[in-house]
Amino acid sequence: MRRDIDGAFRIENADVEIDQDSNVIVKEISCRGTRELFELLTRKKVDRSFITDSDMKAYRAIHEATHCHLENNNPSGIIKTTRGAKYKDVISKLFPFGRVTRRGSESKFEENVDHIKIKLFYKKVPGLGLEPTIPMQGLRA
Repeated sequence: MRRDIDGAFRIENADVEIDQDSNVIVKEISCRGTRELFELLTRKKVDRSFITDSDMKAYRAIHEATHCHLENNNPSGIIKTTRGAKYKDVISKLFPFGRVTRRGSESKFEENVDHIKIKLFYKKVPGLGLEPTIPMQGLRA
């Protein structure tokens, strides 16, 4: 979320309204404005120790409404990836790449990117959900 020169708050090209009760309204999505949600919306490095599931769901709903997690804010675009702390700690957990099918404790993901086939394996990490791992033998041209 940013504040433009005119004083208006925006997420990408969508106006953000904050009402008198601190509720956040973005593209007709209304979320209860909590300290945790404002932490997610305004900080580059988020302290996840006090973020609740309902705040993460609200943050995800805002992203889905604005498409701000997608390249060029295009609804059919791919997920923007960065090396930033917020992407690594929050956004990548909300929007994992592609389709994941779960089998036991590992999941497999395959995607054709141009002429390269990429295989990622996901392992369940206690308390964190699924974490990607890339075995070197799984990569081939």
